[in-house]
Amino acid sequence: MTPSHRHRAGKAVRHQFSAGDVLYVKVLTEFPFPLSKQDKQSLAQVLARGNRTASHWSLKGADLVYRSGEMQMLVECKSFRQTVARNLAAYRWGRRRVVSSSEVLGGEPVFRGTRIPLQHVASLFRKGVPEQEIAEDFPNLSARDFAYARLFARFGEKPGRPRKRLVIQRKHGAAE
Repeated sequence: MTPSHRHRAGKAVRHQFSAGDVLYVKVLTEFPFPLSKQDKQSLAQVLARGNRTASHWSLKGADLVYRSGEMQMLVECKSFRQTVARNLAAYRWGRRRVVSSSEVLGGEPVFRGTRIPLQHVASLFRKGVPEQEIAEDFPNLSARDFAYARLFARFGEKPGRPRKRLVIQRKHGAAE
């Protein structure tokens, strides 16, 4: 999917995902059955490009309606939209709040005005440490800082050894 918003910054083209772009991905991951390429494109036109209708898809208030023949499915999007808006606001705010400078912790990203590494706070969230406990250890961080660190933690790997894939092999010469 190509982001619906882009702008030029000198010679570079910067892409920015809109709330509609993120909502599109969220609906795709939560949808109960696989969609055809055409249905995905139509869904993107409705959610990310702002069309009221496209092919089988249409908007009904904040919700989506999928029609195919006699079948009609309503996809309630209010909670999706609220989650996406909250996470995008936290992400955009956090991107401005976190800075990196070679003079502070060797360039590791930290919260502006502190020496608290973003990666450290995110790793605490990944380990399941309650926010209240983290807040006691880092009183200089705000609730918005924690919201960004919690979101950032979802981008990284969980701590510990990587899981080995389960491989099932059939023994040769076994009775069949």
